[in-house]
Amino acid sequence: MAPVRRLEGDPVRVYEEESDCFTLEVVHGGFFVGSGSNRAYVDGTKVCYDDCECDSWSALWLEDMIENLGYEAAGRIDVYWLLPGMQINEDGLRLINSDKDAWSMVCKVKDGHRYLMIYLDHEPANKRNAWDDVVHNPVAYLPAVISPVKKCGTVSKAIVEVHDPQGIESSLPVTESIGRRRSNRHAAVESDGEGGTDSDKDEDYVPDIIDSDNDIEDGDNDLYQQFADHEPMDEKVFEGDVSEDEFFEPGDSDEESDRFKNFKAFMPGDMIDPKFQIGQKFESTNQLKAAIRQHSCKHRKPIKFPKNDKTRVLAKCEPGCPWELYASWDSRTKSFVVKRYETKHTCEGKWQVRAFSARYIGKHYVEEIRANEKITLKGLAQLVQRDWKMTPKRGKLGRARKYAFEIIYGDETAQYNQLWDFGQELRRSNLGSTFFLLLDDVGHFKRCYFSFDACKRGFLAACRPIIFLDGCHLKTKFGGILLTAIGMDPNDCIFPVAFAIVEVENTSSWKWFLTALKQDLGIDNTAPWTIMSDKQKGLIKAVTELFPDSGHRFCVRHLWQNFNKNFKGEALKNQLWKCARSSTVGKWQENMDVMLVLSKTAHDWLEELAPSTWVRAFQSEFPKCDVLLNNNCEVFNKYILEARELPVLAMIMKIKCQITTRIYNKQVEGLSMSGTICPKIRKKLQKHVEWSNNCEAKPSGQGIFEILERGTPYIVDLQKRTCSCRRWDLSGIPCWHACSALRNDKNSPESYVSDCYSVEKFNKAYENIIWPCRDVKEWEKVDGMTIKAPQIVKKVGRPQKNRRKQPEEKEGKNGQKKMSKHGSIIHCSYCGLVGHNKGGCLDYKLGVVPNKETKKKVRAEPDVSDDDLEDVPLVTKVNQLHTMTFVQKDTHSYEPEMLNQLIAKVSSVSMFGPCTQREAAEKGPLPDCAFIQENVLNQQPVQQTTITKEGNLLRKRQVLAAAKLKAAAHNRDVVDQAKFDAAMAKLQQEEELRAQAAETKKLEALARKKASEEKKKTEREAKQLAAEERKLANAEKKKKAQEEKLVAAQQKKLDLEARKKEAQEAKLALAEKRRLAQATRKQEIEEAKRKEEEDARNYANAQKLKRGEEARQKAWEEHLAAQSLRESNDKDLEARNAAWQEKKRVAQPVGMVKQKGASWQGSNSYNTTPYKKPRKASMFDYLKGSPPGCDNATPHEYTPDEQQ
Repeated sequence: MAPVRRLEGDPVRVYEEESDCFTLEVVHGGFFVGSGSNRAYVDGTKVCYDDCECDSWSALWLEDMIENLGYEAAGRIDVYWLLPGMQINEDGLRLINSDKDAWSMVCKVKDGHRYLMIYLDHEPANKRNAWDDVVHNPVAYLPAVISPVKKCGTVSKAIVEVHDPQGIESSLPVTESIGRRRSNRHAAVESDGEGGTDSDKDEDYVPDIIDSDNDIEDGDNDLYQQFADHEPMDEKVFEGDVSEDEFFEPGDSDEESDRFKNFKAFMPGDMIDPKFQIGQKFESTNQLKAAIRQHSCKHRKPIKFPKNDKTRVLAKCEPGCPWELYASWDSRTKSFVVKRYETKHTCEGKWQVRAFSARYIGKHYVEEIRANEKITLKGLAQLVQRDWKMTPKRGKLGRARKYAFEIIYGDETAQYNQLWDFGQELRRSNLGSTFFLLLDDVGHFKRCYFSFDACKRGFLAACRPIIFLDGCHLKTKFGGILLTAIGMDPNDCIFPVAFAIVEVENTSSWKWFLTALKQDLGIDNTAPWTIMSDKQKGLIKAVTELFPDSGHRFCVRHLWQNFNKNFKGEALKNQLWKCARSSTVGKWQENMDVMLVLSKTAHDWLEELAPSTWVRAFQSEFPKCDVLLNNNCEVFNKYILEARELPVLAMIMKIKCQITTRIYNKQVEGLSMSGTICPKIRKKLQKHVEWSNNCEAKPSGQGIFEILERGTPYIVDLQKRTCSCRRWDLSGIPCWHACSALRNDKNSPESYVSDCYSVEKFNKAYENIIWPCRDVKEWEKVDGMTIKAPQIVKKVGRPQKNRRKQPEEKEGKNGQKKMSKHGSIIHCSYCGLVGHNKGGCLDYKLGVVPNKETKKKVRAEPDVSDDDLEDVPLVTKVNQLHTMTFVQKDTHSYEPEMLNQLIAKVSSVSMFGPCTQREAAEKGPLPDCAFIQENVLNQQPVQQTTITKEGNLLRKRQVLAAAKLKAAAHNRDVVDQAKFDAAMAKLQQEEELRAQAAETKKLEALARKKASEEKKKTEREAKQLAAEERKLANAEKKKKAQEEKLVAAQQKKLDLEARKKEAQEAKLALAEKRRLAQATRKQEIEEAKRKEEEDARNYANAQKLKRGEEARQKAWEEHLAAQSLRESNDKDLEARNAAWQEKKRVAQPVGMVKQKGASWQGSNSYNTTPYKKPRKASMFDYLKGSPPGCDNATPHEYTPDEQQ
């Protein structure tokens, strides 16, 4: 397998021990400076290649990597390998020239080094001067030319004197190449940074050629960055009349090819304010388009992309603006290169640009939103306007904030499928923690239960056996309910135990949660446990089934909210709380009598409630908790309010983080605690000590005291740690009566506080920690069913996030509390009826005189003082002795230490079993049967009730009558005792009559109830018969419909077959028709082709005849022309011969006439007859038609065959 290049942002590859792969980090684009301990590699860029295999590793892979980076490896780049554990300045570099050197790298991998590093030297040693760029005594050296040049070739050499550290001067030739100038420039800058003076620079610098515009000493650091980071380009690149292809054509020489290796690459840091230039390289089109969009937003320019594909990008500004950028893929650099760029903008900035999208805003301000998750859209708009001078619309800002939350917490839908992995990671990092899911049949998320091991151990080890249950809504688009189980730590603060996410709050979900909670905590015996909750939907039934022996308390605040719907008024509210705070049965009866006087309907409404659910007097003393409110759950729900707005996995992790931080803070708090009890308990105890100043203690011996508080006696037993007011028994904190006795006995009150409030228990509750989880990328993948998000039930309107406030919680315009009139009952001032006022009264409009009686209003104002300072009760306390012992099986890995201690304490200190000291002091009859005592200890407690043998109705009447008589006596209507006794007798007689009437009414009610039951039974039987008849009718109807359905299906099948057959026949006919058409068409095509070939052949023959005729005609014309020329030549010859004959005749002497057959006589005689040499036969003679030697023959006549 080939090495894989790691992209930006990818995680670091982790290899297994048996793997033979390793990661190679390549540092390129820079250069080496210095030597020895001063050696360093400057301006390098790092690229990592993962999954390099040892078996196939060789030097060829290095060449492929170098070419992949855009360089040419052959003879131009040296590769150095850095030994593991060493540095560049420690002589740790090794040159790689062959496979043998590459195999030495594999040997290090076999030794356990999985991460190796190599450096690319773009200026090999054979081309580099052998002298140090960094010396102990810095030498300020600048190149002779630092401005861009026309060509990258070598210029003339200059001799520069360089002072070495030993003071020996040497002359070194300096080659003015681009790469050398860059290294020299860096050497000069390093020398400046090491403290060289101006005088040193002036005397060491040789100013052969000076370019003042680019002088570094003038402070142009930006010019230094411009020319030091990349190679200078040819000036013709910036000329507008040269195309991009002309410049980017590779040159023939090595110098021209070198310039393409070091184009300036766009770095991530340049994204803040992108600067473009021709030749700039980008990794991908996405990076290029992101930089262009950043430029568009930074300068508020409406830039668009007319061309945008995988290989090219063209960006233009609005019409009329010359700004333009074109980039495309370059095969030599293996990247996208800017090839055409116009920098000038002539348009003005816009107030809205398309690139400034919601995703862009959210990604840019993700850190600000992470730091302030409660940022409002108005605040976000102010940030955007300040930074970008643009004001997006509110909807775009909302989408931007949502996208930022997705970046921070992840996709809301995709997080459901990560719950398997999170559960495995939670169980791995926190052994003993619980996490399981419940899905529906198709894989949709339904329920989730989770708890942390540290919370469960701390709760069972040091917290009291009371569990607070509540549910709160999740504020996401999927909704849901978060069920919580909260405990109470030794400092009376919240202690989270377990959680569950359910779809809706009902009996099924509560049963599922409580079942999981029982199994998680190992609760087998539910008798020692106490449940505190509100009256949620289905919770009462679930607690009754799963915690049958546990005490179930209701929150009095929620009870008052229901009470306040029908019975309003501050007096009734205060009296309700007095009844709930009553710690004894007598005090409760007294407060209920006062409630009866205030409102009989309110009294009857409270009588219907079980007193053990809301009154302290009837609650168990075992859990040492006397709270009446479910504030623990309310506090925790407010504590995780921000987490409830997050996606499901982010919410769970947020809750885990909050609880982790809370445990750590509590550990720190526990170390700073002083004394033996917790701070909040000490504060309560100090308040009781102050209240004990109003009490008088009278010791009776053996730790028993009689305490008088404003004339009311209370009995305190210090050995049993009880008080007759039961406040000490319920809470475990000495009441003010006990504090008075302890002051008399010179004992410290803190030593009598229950151990469940000790600092030791507090530290034990928080001694376990929640271990953090690894990053999401490191989680173990669980092969489970794909979890889909819950189905969204869209509701009308905007999703509600704020809790519905009660009327007394609402605030006015100025922030003050304001009571609304919702639910108030109005009365008409004219007719006195309920439901309307005088303006809507019909009698008033008709002028009818109202028939209403005027009664004197007498309002009884109860005492609303604190119940702790009330008078002596009217009804004495009914003492009912009971106790119980709890046995819990050891069936769970968690040991409920606190619960075991409380059980042991109840078993050892019992009202039936006096202490050892009293047995030695008290002498009496024989004790009761041991078997009875043992069974009494294990029996269930007898629940208190207000119903007696005589009934509670008589008691109510007597109390009401006594209250009325007292009020009458106060008003001087009764003046003597006799009248009072007569009134009481009359009241007794009336009460008997009422009792008889009530009995008769009760019998009549029973008869009516029996008749109603009979009627209901008859109706139920009739309904059952009707249901059976309907069932039979439905079955018959269903059977008939099934038969009709079968017939219809059969008919449909026949019709389908017929249509199929018809379609097949039609298809065959169509195919035959097409075949015939194709054959006809083919024949026509062949006929046309044959005709076309014949026409072409005839045309060719005609053209051939035409060309032959034209050739013969041309030859004949040439023959005629030649014959005419020959005739003219003959005429000329004849004329010349005639002229010559004439000339000869004239020149001949007289008497010299040549005779035939005789020769000339005499020495001066000569032959004057002209001689004509016979010519040779020519090939043209036949063409002209004359035989050879016949010049004046007639033309040859051609036969038809010769003409053809």
